[in-house]
Amino acid sequence: MSKSSSVTVLAGTTKGLAVYRSDAARTRWEMEPLALGGWKVTAAARDAGGLTYAAITGDIYGVALMVSDDDCKTWRQLEAAPRFPEGVKGNADHTRLIGNSLPFEEVNFDQRHLDQVWRLHVAADGALYAGVSEAGLFVSRDRGESWTAFEALNEHPTRKDWMPGFGGMGLHAILTDPANPQRIWAGISAAGLFRSDDGGKSWEMKNEGVNNFGGWCVHGIAHDPANPNVIYRQDHRGMYRTDDGGDTWVLIENGLPGATLSDDHHCVFGFAMAFDPKTNSAYAIPLQGDNFRHPHEGKLRVFRTRDGGAHWAPCGQGLPDACYANILRGAIALDHADPCGIYFGTTAGQMFASRDGESWQALPGTLPRVLSVTAYRS
Repeated sequence: MSKSSSVTVLAGTTKGLAVYRSDAARTRWEMEPLALGGWKVTAAARDAGGLTYAAITGDIYGVALMVSDDDCKTWRQLEAAPRFPEGVKGNADHTRLIGNSLPFEEVNFDQRHLDQVWRLHVAADGALYAGVSEAGLFVSRDRGESWTAFEALNEHPTRKDWMPGFGGMGLHAILTDPANPQRIWAGISAAGLFRSDDGGKSWEMKNEGVNNFGGWCVHGIAHDPANPNVIYRQDHRGMYRTDDGGDTWVLIENGLPGATLSDDHHCVFGFAMAFDPKTNSAYAIPLQGDNFRHPHEGKLRVFRTRDGGAHWAPCGQGLPDACYANILRGAIALDHADPCGIYFGTTAGQMFASRDGESWQALPGTLPRVLSVTAYRS
């Protein structure tokens, strides 16, 4: 794809999907009327064949998957979607947390509810993954027409010890190895990171070195596709890196602002993570703790490391100094153009874009709460 390619950015919100289109220089942006209006759009993805997927949910009809084959101009509902079998026992604490959002408030503590698709991920081999809550992982190998559960993860022996985070027990982070489709990583709040080396037939927990507070709560992960053993991890209790695919983790917080959590533990706290392989840069947006969940002192800043986390520095030109909104784990994306564009949204409905990671501009409009951000070149 040439340097002059235009970019489309999708922002999933609580009231529909915002579609932004850029000019070739990515300096002028236009926002189209909300697509899928009235639906909560929790995740989106684009495959190499030009299909765009969006996960929606509503208080009456529940979870569905939508697909567009004309660059988000029109949508149709896929007949299939990830589903848990009837009679599979759920986590009572998760059901209690999300009970008011279940269709018709059908709260059944003996049933595992699939209340949201947290992440859609397209692997290099074309497989479409869906991470859901209550926590589970599914895959489609026919572009969303049918789905298969990863039973070895969904019924993992440690599941009895999993606990929900503040937003419920969700599988919201998925990574795959472009050179080896048998390797898959899945992050769960608050069960930690799991890895499979055999295409999902078996899974191992990968949390050694990460601070444990009765469970591990993965907030965001990002890796280098050319060297997928190198993974950056924003956890509830700190920023970490692994060089061995998750077998061991080390803290990489030099230059990042720390926060004192509600239990007095001091660490780097945040959700959003992204990685640009062209410049070997990882990006994060630290927040002022789990009891505030907004940028430090209200100054919205994106932090970047170019040396594997040895040093981080803020990149905030054009970002506001009075922002008290959250930036959620799914609300950041890269377009992988040259140079790489970076996009993120806030729970206050603001969208920001950068062509270089240094300076930022606000995209048009004020949206509902931004849940997910996806970017692709046209």
